[in-house]
Amino acid sequence: MEAMNKIREKVMAEKPESGARQIGEVVLMIAAASEQAAEIIAADLDNEAMSLDKCFAALREYARKHQQRGYWGCMCNSFDKGNPVIQVVCDFFKIPTEAFADKPETQALGQPQAAPVVDLLDLL
Repeated sequence: MEAMNKIREKVMAEKPESGARQIGEVVLMIAAASEQAAEIIAADLDNEAMSLDKCFAALREYARKHQQRGYWGCMCNSFDKGNPVIQVVCDFFKIPTEAFADKPETQALGQPQAAPVVDLLDLL
């Protein structure tokens, strides 16, 4: 939680209309999805070479290389590991893909499993 607070402070310190603030919102989504990612990002933000401005510049360079007909756009309003924006930010901060590994579902010992719901129309 300390890492998230540090990241949030850095993001909120940026001007609202700046690219650094925009990429900071993406960074917050990534940090919320993985505690390990949050720790990596929080540690990197102390380094000027790993600032939110530099991260935005990396995304801009990626967009320049991948544009088609003078345009590159990618919506990023929720966390999705496959989203190019998320991938560029994770590559910039060198966040391993294992940081977002799906956690296996666990069931508490001694807890009975709920019976599956049977729809009678499925029997027809």
